Amino acid sequence: MGKFDPVKYISHRYSGRKPSTIRNIISQNVGVPGMLSLAGGLPNPQCFPFTGLSATLADGTKLDVDGARVKESLQYSASKGMPRLREQLMGMQTRYHAPPSQTDVIVGCGSQGLLAQTFDMLLNPGDPLLVEEPTYSGALAALQPVRPTFVPLQTDGEGLIPASLRSTLDGWDAAARGMPKPRVLYTIPTGQNPSGATVTTERRAEVYAIAQEHGLVIMEDDPYYYLYYGTPPPSYLSMDVDGRVVRFDSLSKVLSSGMRLGMMTAHPEFIHAVEMDIQGTILHTSNTSQVLCSTLLDHWGPDGWDAHVESVKAFYKQRRDVFLALCDKHLTGLAEWNVPEAGMFVWFTIPGVSDTLDLIMKKAKEEKVLLVPGQSFFTDGKPVNSVRAAFSVASDEEMDEALRRLASLIRANSDQ
Repeated sequence: MGKFDPVKYISHRYSGRKPSTIRNIISQNVGVPGMLSLAGGLPNPQCFPFTGLSATLADGTKLDVDGARVKESLQYSASKGMPRLREQLMGMQTRYHAPPSQTDVIVGCGSQGLLAQTFDMLLNPGDPLLVEEPTYSGALAALQPVRPTFVPLQTDGEGLIPASLRSTLDGWDAAARGMPKPRVLYTIPTGQNPSGATVTTERRAEVYAIAQEHGLVIMEDDPYYYLYYGTPPPSYLSMDVDGRVVRFDSLSKVLSSGMRLGMMTAHPEFIHAVEMDIQGTILHTSNTSQVLCSTLLDHWGPDGWDAHVESVKAFYKQRRDVFLALCDKHLTGLAEWNVPEAGMFVWFTIPGVSDTLDLIMKKAKEEKVLLVPGQSFFTDGKPVNSVRAAFSVASDEEMDEALRRLASLIRANSDQ
């Protein structure tokens, strides 16, 4: 393949996005000495009822946001994110991934919002999309209005199987299929939701090589990167010498899901395309969330962030270990599962139940235990014998009782 050109991958709809004239005028002239602005329709901050912003941390420390930053956070701001937070996040990506090609960062309303925007940026209706099976149900929901043609790829306990990707692309017959070869791969490489699988270093290198060979963009959705119970395998971003990786990171799992903060790291052309969409839709992500996050990162510094991440990893690893011990206690001989190395999910295969939809959506609810039927994570909606369970918030006693109830349901509803 020739040199990677991100512009060629941008969808028709996103290609039509133009910069906001008003936002450009203001952003290009803010801080110019002697400049008097009658351009922007900025609400006068004298009418805002807020004058301060503070937060109390779990250790009792009180964080007071600097007065100037409070004022900044109460007004409209840059669509890419507040400058100080973007600087911090770019530094974080350099420390953890050291991207070998040119990248930029944009802040979004959680990685979910950025995912939806990127699907829209890269896909026209009907375009083929390479996707793992099973895959994240939230991504499938975001893809519904885009209406891609799903091209499922096989996975196992180590995530995406490179041979499945290669055979799909090597054997692609555009005439027979009535569509061109896929140009986008959506993958969750660490603690995959729902399967909990983590792709090995060797597989990641092979997948990236296949992407280079066939001209793929890799959408690396990695919200559980900071929940890997050890040193995670190198990211696709860290391998990306071409600029073909679009990476999504979430702060929901390590700071707060309610703050709705995530980031996308990618070639500047991809970042610019998403920025244009944000300019024309939500304008920017909540400044209150951004300034609280930025103040916290300034307070912690890189060492404090690392220490917090390690404590979060240890917490979820302990949750996993308790849950797996309870799985052994209740589900041995009734279900099969792999040991997740990251994240907060265990994926059960139940040989004795060919279709878990009714079991989970009706009978389990009647027994007051909530899980997610495997059908929700497949593109074709066909019956499957799988179930996803989360061990993130239930207590030890609740997990014990929930799995006891699930075991009883399996015994009572087995096809065998």
